[in-house]
Amino acid sequence: MNDNMVIDFMNSDPLFCKSSTRIAEIKYLLSKYDLKELFVIDDEKHPVGVVSFSDVETDEIESMDIPSDVSAIECMRQIPAVVMNNSTLEESLNVMRANQLESLAVVDGSGHLKGIIEKETITKIIM
Repeated sequence: MNDNMVIDFMNSDPLFCKSSTRIAEIKYLLSKYDLKELFVIDDEKHPVGVVSFSDVETDEIESMDIPSDVSAIECMRQIPAVVMNNSTLEESLNVMRANQLESLAVVDGSGHLKGIIEKETITKIIM
């Protein structure tokens, strides 16, 4: 069994947004950093959701009087799973497969975001 720990391979300085971040800034961050999605955190730095272009560019949002007033919390998707920072890469990959995810938020024992691990990173190491 592979005992590589997720904490050793995660991005420990991930880009994220707050639940109050407006969609114009979310679109800017997604474009500038060529991201598929952006994790959303609350004021305590707990991951609470994830947002992508498909979440912020809906007909419903575009038809609003002032679509730029929409914040992340109004258009984000819930995070189906996270992993603890003491999880192995194999455990993390199993969580990703079970939830059909390409990335996972990595949290500490208090649920604070500590990093992001990508499926692509894990498969390069353990496959």
